[in-house]
Amino acid sequence: MTTSAGEGDRPPAVTRAVLEDIATRAGDIALRHFGRVAPERKIDRTIVTEADREVESYVATALMAAFPDAGILGEEGTVREGQGARRFVVDPIDGTSAFVAGLPTWCVCVGLLEGAVPRAGVVYLPCTREHYTAVDGRATWKGVPLSPLDDSPPAGDAFVLVHSKAHREHSFAHLGKLRSLGSAAYHTVLVARGAARAALLGNARVWDLTAAGAVLLATGGGIELLEGGPVPLETMLDGSRAPGDVVAGTAAAIAELRARLGA
Repeated sequence: MTTSAGEGDRPPAVTRAVLEDIATRAGDIALRHFGRVAPERKIDRTIVTEADREVESYVATALMAAFPDAGILGEEGTVREGQGARRFVVDPIDGTSAFVAGLPTWCVCVGLLEGAVPRAGVVYLPCTREHYTAVDGRATWKGVPLSPLDDSPPAGDAFVLVHSKAHREHSFAHLGKLRSLGSAAYHTVLVARGAARAALLGNARVWDLTAAGAVLLATGGGIELLEGGPVPLETMLDGSRAPGDVVAGTAAAIAELRARLGA
């Protein structure tokens, strides 16, 4: 798959069609492994599988063909320096523990970071064939535009998403209903869709946040540190974790989450 560079030195345009095509093909690779993988432990004790490596290899190759001047950073070791400030950030399988357990809440994430700002991205759930995509400040879910978040009550029960170890660090007596689905990216796009009020993502890494963060930004939400301040994505390109819990939501939802957690 190739994309013309266009006139002069203008970089190839990042389109929803290209992002979703790459993510869909990557998801098909992962599905061939789903339900029959042997997990391994990385040095940081997180889980990895052969599917993660194979998916990342495909995505990196496809991105290099489509966007030859862009940098690429992948969770499983892909590092390619590009020209200019554009860098694709890849999480081949976000929610590997769910993937290994046979749960359907894992996803493929391909995001575009410019400096410290997520500019575009796709979060794709292969088991349900759902794309959450953001390009040019517009977000879609399954091809349908997402409405801007307005802090109105959800159609169903209001709930907050939390990461799997959050109960070790916080008291949730005042948060109401909670959900933990095993993927920081999926949690974030559920907030962008308005299905969840907010999400407590833990001290996530840049590949957990770039693609999903672009979708959330396009709907008027954002990601911040629970203790206050922006998430320093530009200093996390070495694979380091965020310097504290990351929260996702509208400004009002984040303020409410902070108040209820006593942050």
